[in-house]
Amino acid sequence: MKSLKLTIEFKSPLGSLLLSDTIFGHFCWEYRDIFGEDKLKEVLEDFESNPFLVFSDGFVKDTLPMPFLKPKSLKEMKEYFKERFGDDFDYYSNVKRLKKARFVKDYFLENLKGDLELFALYDYIHKPNTKTVHFIRNSVNRITNTVQEGLYSTDEVFYGEQVDIYVKYDESRIDKGTIEKVFESIGRFGFGRDKSTGKGRFKVVDAEDEPKVLARKSSKTFISLSSGVPDKDCEILYGKIFTKFGKHGGSLAIANPFKNPVILFRSGSVFEFKETKEIYGQAFNVSVYPGHYHSAYMLPLFVDVEE
Repeated sequence: MKSLKLTIEFKSPLGSLLLSDTIFGHFCWEYRDIFGEDKLKEVLEDFESNPFLVFSDGFVKDTLPMPFLKPKSLKEMKEYFKERFGDDFDYYSNVKRLKKARFVKDYFLENLKGDLELFALYDYIHKPNTKTVHFIRNSVNRITNTVQEGLYSTDEVFYGEQVDIYVKYDESRIDKGTIEKVFESIGRFGFGRDKSTGKGRFKVVDAEDEPKVLARKSSKTFISLSSGVPDKDCEILYGKIFTKFGKHGGSLAIANPFKNPVILFRSGSVFEFKETKEIYGQAFNVSVYPGHYHSAYMLPLFVDVEE
């Protein structure tokens, strides 16, 4: 499979998280609208065993997800910070810096010596230039078109930085130009929740072939760059799960918008593997409609971690 790093720049706030499975769903609906349903069915053939396209989550430019690594003890934490900053250090603010980190600068890979461990990432932590705003909204009865009693809140994310999305694709079934064309179309119409009101609009600013991050390396473990589910060839070492309550897109959102929930591992989770592969993970159907795949494939970042 060939590799690609797309860099996008948001022009409006975002109502949905940039998760790999959501990106895949948007891509498929937009691909269908551009090239037709028959063409979509053609590229989705054997998707459960032979995917034509796999995405990472979205990360602020030149960063990667903070990996879930072997936790450090209280004693180890204090010894590290004391050695680093002397006796006069703010222990809790430094611990919080490590615990709350979501992104790390990708050049930590170039300077990594030995197995990756938590303290090795301290200097590479990146605080993204994003802002989450909470909005209070009225509940509206869509039948009577009147406001009902009760309020609800939604979150919107404003990106002050560009965003990277990694892709692996089968060049015999789809090419780079097509991927860029579909993404440009998604950017015009918007991504995620409330795109009909202008949310999630972006433009593609760069498309880098064969990014170093996705290169195969000799290792025993990998960090997942996607939100996914492990297959029989890999096993979780460190990570965190969440439940995804997915929804249908396009015309199916009108008839029955809800999919069955699925439990995914977050990007940054670390897996041991038996065999080096291009991608790991699974795809399955969590919809009442046949032929609708949930992509839980994972793009690997091959690196040895402390066990």
